[in-house]
Amino acid sequence: MRVKNYFFIFPLVLLVLASCDPSSTPKEKYYSSTKSTNLESENVKSVSIGSSKYDVASRLKRKPKFIEVVEKPPYTIYIYGESTEKYDVEFQIVDNKVSRYDLLSSKYGTEKGIHTGDSKQDVIGAYGENYYEREDTGATIIGYFDKAHKLNIEFSLDEKGKVEGILVQKING
Repeated sequence: MRVKNYFFIFPLVLLVLASCDPSSTPKEKYYSSTKSTNLESENVKSVSIGSSKYDVASRLKRKPKFIEVVEKPPYTIYIYGESTEKYDVEFQIVDNKVSRYDLLSSKYGTEKGIHTGDSKQDVIGAYGENYYEREDTGATIIGYFDKAHKLNIEFSLDEKGKVEGILVQKING
């Protein structure tokens, strides 16, 4: 009986270890050393972190094209775009409120006018010098924390230093 358990647990441990990217550093490691930047005005079509799930469809003037429900931990994703892989904006809904959104096309931008395709210098010009930089699954990420409003924004950059994606989320804790 014990031998069977090892055969089950060992491959599971290997799978977990293989899925970890040893070169990535979690953003939380930069929280205390990064000065705060005011992000309280960040929104997409007047939908911001903390907006109700009903605000998403009404302010974007249409229902999401795709909806995904995740059971553990429980949340719902509203996806606007061609497909679940190629989308313009995606909202994560937790307890009926927006807790995160991702921008992957230039159709939508940040409150400060940053869109996909803009340069790292454009981001720094708009958001300032109080950013952290990290690597995650081969991409360079620059990010900002708003400690007073518990918000985080990250810009994923391609190998040419152009914005590929933008993530805005609530900071838990």
